[in-house]
Amino acid sequence: DDWRLPNVNELESLLNAELANSAVWLNTQGFSNVQADFYWSSSTYAGVPAGAWVVFMGGGVVGGVIKTNSLYVWPVRAGQ
Repeated sequence: DDWRLPNVNELESLLNAELANSAVWLNTQGFSNVQADFYWSSSTYAGVPAGAWVVFMGGGVVGGVIKTNSLYVWPVRAGQ
């Protein structure tokens, strides 16, 4: 019961700015099945209150999207 969505800063920290596609790189770094697609964060997008920040693992784009869209999630657990 301690699963949650990461905030936008936590999710963005997974990106490798030196590569065009962070998903491919993450799949070689101990993660599996990372998609080159958008992932939800738990951070509300202030410009659009009905939206949230998302991170595009395929190209490193970070932006706001309305919450009615179907995107990937990357749940994380609380640390010890």
